[in-house]
Amino acid sequence: MSTHMHNQEKANTLSELIDYYEVCNRAEGKSYRTIGWYSANLKRFRSYLKGRHLSESLDTIDKKVLREYVLYLLKRNRFENHPYVPLRTEPLSAATVHGHVRTLRAFFSWLVAEGLTEENIAKDLKPPKLVKKAVSTLSDEEIIAIVHTLNPNNHCEARNLTIFMLLLDTGLRIGELVSLKMQDIHINEAFVKVMGKGKKERIVPIGNNAQKALQRYLFRYRTRPAHAGIENVFLSVHGTPLTENNMRLMFARLGQRSGVHRLHAHLCRHTFATRFLTNGGDVFTLQRILGHSTLEMVRHYVNLASNDVIIKHQRCSPLDRLNLHRA
Repeated sequence: MSTHMHNQEKANTLSELIDYYEVCNRAEGKSYRTIGWYSANLKRFRSYLKGRHLSESLDTIDKKVLREYVLYLLKRNRFENHPYVPLRTEPLSAATVHGHVRTLRAFFSWLVAEGLTEENIAKDLKPPKLVKKAVSTLSDEEIIAIVHTLNPNNHCEARNLTIFMLLLDTGLRIGELVSLKMQDIHINEAFVKVMGKGKKERIVPIGNNAQKALQRYLFRYRTRPAHAGIENVFLSVHGTPLTENNMRLMFARLGQRSGVHRLHAHLCRHTFATRFLTNGGDVFTLQRILGHSTLEMVRHYVNLASNDVIIKHQRCSPLDRLNLHRA
C-alpha cells in the first residue's frame, strides 16, 4: 500500500478531520471563538457516534446518520451532566440545534472542497424552524434607573457607568469593548477605533455625554495598569484587563440593583441600533457602525423602529408640511 493511500485512510477518521479543519479555519483567519464553536459542535457529533458504537470513518457516515443525530439533539436535555443543575430538564433550544446543523453543513462542504469526500451529504440537512424573537430594547425609564443606580464618584461604579454609557451610545459588542486599547480612543475627534469580527477595523462615533464620561474615567478613575504592557482602556481594581465574563457578571448585578432584571450587555446594542434609526439615522450608516457584513440583522432593527418611524414621518412628512390647498 502506498504512503499516500495510507495517509488518505488515516485522514478519513473524524478526529483527524476535525483537527485538520481547525487548522484550516485558523489559517483562514476565522476568530478564536468561531473556530472553538465549530470544533466543539463537531466533537459533540463524534461523541454521539462513539456512544452508539458507530464508525468514525467518513465512508460509513451517511445522510441517515446525520438526520438521526439532529433528531437526537432535538430530544436532548439541555442540562445533561450540568455541574449545578443536573436534574433540570429542558430540551436544547432550536437555535442551538440550528447551530449544529450549520456546522455540519460547513464541515461537509469543506470536505468536498478539499477533495476528502465526493458528496456533500449534509447539503440537504434541514435545520429546525427558528421562531424569530422580537428584539427588545431599554426604555427611557430603565436607562435612567440604571444610570441613577451607579455612583459617579466611586472608582468601580464610575468605570461601570462609563461602560454602560459607551455601549448604549455606540452599540459595541462586549468583546469589542474589553479589547479597546488606549490608542483606539480619540475623544477630541469624537470616535473610537474598533477591531470587530473577522479582524475588520471600523470607526465608531461617540456622542457628547459618552465623551465626557470616558474622559472623566480616564483622567480620574482608571486604575494604574498592573504592568507596562497593558494598554486596555477598561481595567479591574488590580490593573488587569476586564474580561467578557467580568462584564456579564457586572451587568447581571447592575440588573438586580436597578430593578431592570432583563439587563444584559447586548441589550445596549439593540437599544442603540433601534434608537439610531428612530432618530433619523439611515440603515447603511448603522450597518457600518455595528460592523455587520450584511443588512440582514439591521432589518430586525428597522422592523423594531418602524412604528416610531411612522409616527415621526407623520410629524416630518415634507408634503404634509406644505400648504398645498389651492384657493
